[in-house]
Amino acid sequence: MHTHRLDRAFGPFGKRLRHWPHVLAAGALGLAAAPAFAFAPAPAPAGDAQATAPKAAAAPSVQRLATLPMLTGTTPSAPRWSPDEKKIAFLWNDGGWPFRDVWVADAAGGAPRRLTRLEGDSPAKSVAFGTQRPTGTSLDALAREMDQRERGGVGDLVWAPDGKSIYFAFGGAIHRVGVTGGEVKAITSAGAGKSALRLSPDGRWLSYVEVGDLWLLNLATGETRQATRIGAPGIGTVAIGAMVGPDAAITAYEWSPASDRIAFVHTDRRQVRVVPFPSYLQGDEPILHKVRRSYPGDTLETRRVGVLTLGAQDPAFVSLPDADKRSILDCEWSPRGDRLLIQSDSDDAEHRWIHVADARDLSVREIHHDQRPRRIYSMFEAEWSADGREIFMISDADRYYRIAAIPADGGKLRPVTPDSFDVAGNIKTMRGSGDLLFLAAAPTPYERQLYRIPAKGGTPVRVTSSAGTHEPSYSPSGANIALVSGSDQSPPELFVTSARGGGERRLTRSPIKGFDDFKWAGARYVSFPSRAGDFQVHARIIAPPDLDPSKSYPVIIGNIYSNTARNNWLTARPIGLLQQHQVLAKDYIVVQVDLRGSLGYGVSFREAFQGDWAGGDLDDLLGAVDYLTSLPYVDPKRIGIWGNSYGGLMTLAALFKHPGVFAAGVAGAPAVDPPRFLGSDQHLSRYPKDRPEVFTEQSLLKYGENLRDPLLFLHSFHDDIVPLLTTLQMSEKLMHLGKKFEMAIPSNTGHWWAGREHYAAYTLGYLQDFLDEHVGPGAREKDAR
Repeated sequence: MHTHRLDRAFGPFGKRLRHWPHVLAAGALGLAAAPAFAFAPAPAPAGDAQATAPKAAAAPSVQRLATLPMLTGTTPSAPRWSPDEKKIAFLWNDGGWPFRDVWVADAAGGAPRRLTRLEGDSPAKSVAFGTQRPTGTSLDALAREMDQRERGGVGDLVWAPDGKSIYFAFGGAIHRVGVTGGEVKAITSAGAGKSALRLSPDGRWLSYVEVGDLWLLNLATGETRQATRIGAPGIGTVAIGAMVGPDAAITAYEWSPASDRIAFVHTDRRQVRVVPFPSYLQGDEPILHKVRRSYPGDTLETRRVGVLTLGAQDPAFVSLPDADKRSILDCEWSPRGDRLLIQSDSDDAEHRWIHVADARDLSVREIHHDQRPRRIYSMFEAEWSADGREIFMISDADRYYRIAAIPADGGKLRPVTPDSFDVAGNIKTMRGSGDLLFLAAAPTPYERQLYRIPAKGGTPVRVTSSAGTHEPSYSPSGANIALVSGSDQSPPELFVTSARGGGERRLTRSPIKGFDDFKWAGARYVSFPSRAGDFQVHARIIAPPDLDPSKSYPVIIGNIYSNTARNNWLTARPIGLLQQHQVLAKDYIVVQVDLRGSLGYGVSFREAFQGDWAGGDLDDLLGAVDYLTSLPYVDPKRIGIWGNSYGGLMTLAALFKHPGVFAAGVAGAPAVDPPRFLGSDQHLSRYPKDRPEVFTEQSLLKYGENLRDPLLFLHSFHDDIVPLLTTLQMSEKLMHLGKKFEMAIPSNTGHWWAGREHYAAYTLGYLQDFLDEHVGPGAREKDAR
């Protein structure tokens, strides 16, 4: 089990928050919602009327692209192969709504079949956002309606051992449905929520996690029992944010091949600092919501590897040092089940270890340790060879991230992949041949393609053929692969292919009616020198299809972040649609820059980010400005920027340090103050005691005196990744300095301030109106600049 794959929450700099994957969604408890609170006059609604748009009919309005049902549809998720590898079960909604049901498709072809219809009729979906509600317009009625519109549906699924039915988690219980459809039957009682469904290799047991503990369901008798008692409930009272969840929990686990043991990772947060967050809309009066959240230099959560032997009363734990100072990256049984592979790294990412534990007594042997002072957040994986004699790992010892092999008893690393591109993860050892499958940032750094290579090394063979970004889900043997794949002009869909290649076969079509009414703009990719002169920087550019070189065009650089110059359509947030609106309806040129720290350009480029945010990366951004202003059709006076989290930090740094370069900036949840970073951000900052200058000299709270360009802050009350406190401190200083700015603060959402439908419509509309006002849409005659 690659534990970092289980986690979908991200810190301000993009690192997966591996210490807590079980994140509760905003609104999960039916909490009341309210409109955003603005510190400036509210902008005009970003609806269908686009008064300043030169080509309003060329793209959906901001309100339409931000609201449900999503034009791009609902991306298929959780693909699972049947035991015979002939079918794929997955979660999907073919109408663009968040509620996912269970679907199944034949790998050989044919239309997917919907097996469940769990939501029933939902009157809240009968009207478009912003129109008259059938349930009324009181705040309580609107909040209940929004909860209905945003319901998430099925959480996880797994095949029955005979391949004739599917088990899935929904409504706090586990249910079963036949592969041909029919009656849905609950096989457990409803509880506090069940996740991480797994089937034992012998088919006898269905396991799952509930409130942090492991439970076992005997499929023959239907009896359930609690297998561990090491979970602990959380202290939070409001189910919003990334840090809400049990104080102690099993966060990853894997059955042994013989089905007699379960290896797991136990994360205990009870010693982590308690941080208060005011919450204003949970009742008649404000409350003080509390979460466990670490700062750099704090005591972090402890992470231990345990093994539960079936029939034993208590699990045993592997003895590794410094449990509160390391992350568990991998925990995987050997092919014979006699050994356990454990890969870990230090909480500052500088050290990485691979240990092998004996399954009989859990005695541990260190077989690899490396240290890189410049290393940033790890992207390591480790995998057993098919015969158990070697361990494959991602190494950063050369120019590029490569797969290397090490003897299972320890020894020297043996390179497997060439030193000419970055391996991007998803390593899988194939049964039989022992070949490796993996994702790579190749043939260009803008792609994520699947490759195959012999275990002994050699020339990698590309498996996927279509351009874009592919996320694989391997069949048990590795011979067949389900792919969630997308590109610049195609939102992600579910495909299937063979490990031998031969092309991808599409299984789903997610965009809803209306998506094909628009001719979406394509992207091109460019490179240019950083203003610092140390690296070549790459960018993705979307320009109006009918661009007239004799005129001058405005530019929006955003959203600013690493790893954004990617041949992919981002659908998890409506950013891809927003960019198309900016290009097609407003004649902006939209640019995304792969700043240093991005994957695909070698180890040195990625590690140059360490301890130097708003430094060399700002030079990368300015290099993009230099390139853009060298183009005869770019108006140098009309360049706007925006970003969220790290991107918000970069927006502020650009405006503070280089006034006059940008016409305006929008800083979403800006990570302005290093002492308030997460403890897991020590991969960038290191420890305060070792690098005190990072925590003083690189705080943007030192700046603001030179601000002269229009600035908009967007930040939510319940952001527990980048606390609102720091933006309020920044705004307080700007007020003392007599600076003008605007601010909007959504109430009941987390780090992503557009995380709910009404907030997305408001904040993205505000963002676009702000840029339109201060940058200015539309091509202009050059003498009219």
